[in-house]
Amino acid sequence: MTKRALAVLFVCLAIAAVVAGCGGGDDSTSSGDTSSGGESTEASGSAPTKAVFIKEADKICADENAVMNEEITEYAEENDIALEKEPTKDQQVEIYEAVVLPNVGKQGEEIAALTPPAGDEEAVEEITDALAESVDDVEASAEQLAEGENPLADASSKARAYGMKTCGSEG
Repeated sequence: MTKRALAVLFVCLAIAAVVAGCGGGDDSTSSGDTSSGGESTEASGSAPTKAVFIKEADKICADENAVMNEEITEYAEENDIALEKEPTKDQQVEIYEAVVLPNVGKQGEEIAALTPPAGDEEAVEEITDALAESVDDVEASAEQLAEGENPLADASSKARAYGMKTCGSEG
């Protein structure tokens, strides 16, 4: 497996987890003004349109996945993990625990800070809950990754069904 292919593998798993953050995206920060559909939900706190929410979440995923690719390469170099060939299952798990999960957690926090679209709070919460459960499962037993399982598949599926393109993509 090439260096790029390995990075893509980890990114695919991470993207699946990134979809909507850990713990929930429904804060009581909404000001009640839903007329600002084109504004950033971070800045305004008002409920965005679904398209705006998806665009902001996907941007978070894309930006953080680029950072994660660099971090995977740096971690591998610092820990003598050759990415020119496929790392061992143990090394893959090590990289996932050391780099991917912290990145996914950060992405989740950033997306959870966004206000969900009015009426979509429950759908976003379902994505968020699936992600949180997946991350918890992986943290409890990362060895399942060595067996080729994708514990983030449920969250990824929900994100794609919601309309996200970068968050939740698997390839």
